Amino acid sequence: MIYKKKLTLLSSLVILLGLVYILTLVFDPERQYSKAFAWLEPRLISLADGIEISGPAGTAVLKRKNNVWVFNAGAADYPVKQGRVEDFLAALSRKDVYPLRASSDEAREKLGLSPAAASRIIVRGGAGLPLLDLLIGKTGVVGGELYLGRAGEKEVYSGEDRFTLYTDSDAKAWYDLRLFPSAIDAALVQQAEVTLPAAHTPPASYTLRRSNGGWVLGGNENLALDSLKVDSWLRSILEAEGEDFDANAPAVIEGSITLRLGDGTARTIQVGPVDKEKRRNAAVSPKDHGYVLAGNTVDRLFRESGYFHK
Repeated sequence: MIYKKKLTLLSSLVILLGLVYILTLVFDPERQYSKAFAWLEPRLISLADGIEISGPAGTAVLKRKNNVWVFNAGAADYPVKQGRVEDFLAALSRKDVYPLRASSDEAREKLGLSPAAASRIIVRGGAGLPLLDLLIGKTGVVGGELYLGRAGEKEVYSGEDRFTLYTDSDAKAWYDLRLFPSAIDAALVQQAEVTLPAAHTPPASYTLRRSNGGWVLGGNENLALDSLKVDSWLRSILEAEGEDFDANAPAVIEGSITLRLGDGTARTIQVGPVDKEKRRNAAVSPKDHGYVLAGNTVDRLFRESGYFHK
């Protein structure tokens, strides 16, 4: 009985010593310390004009043009959520305390910070020079922490996970898929011209026009329409979003909506044929890129004239 207890104790010591030995290969206690810093100096944010984010879902490339961030997709530039970019840069430039965990190539490899295994964030400025080249490795022992390190350096730090929200998301997380800018208010619309993408030929067309504080149907001005329905419909158009971007405008136009504003300008949505998933490609003037609209979005926007009757 005593022999078994000694054997169990010795086995436990061997396991403990082995664990300590393995940990010393990764973490060097003599080099561990903490310091406060920001990965990206706040003063450099104004110089940033390019961002590359690589992770499990691929690589997203953002560029700043005319002080507006866009998603670069080869020959096309798509609008992105400016607030998301601001939050991302704020996370990089936030000063925090980062404990130094290791400082060897072997440790970087074990902690997922090799260039082949790590997620990566590159912020560029000026002539394409990197203002920051950050590698993001495995999750730390403490929940919610990551192993982090600059590319080309040996030091490995741990810190709060504020970055996988961006590195692990796909391109659509950056897209601003609104068809129209939020500055357009439904009250600015004076007239709406609709051509329905109906199955019959030619498709039905109608015009809605403001008159005496309400709405009437063009060609039948004596028929008062339900203003609440018209206003709600206009808001649904101005707040509509696509499912995705499309670099090309539809080759065939099957339906359109033109909103004429009080300042003399107009906004137009044109949709192409329906696909097998009931989606349609759409062109939105005056933009130079297209959208993919879900079938239920098209149905909500292209209402028959009878929908607005009282």
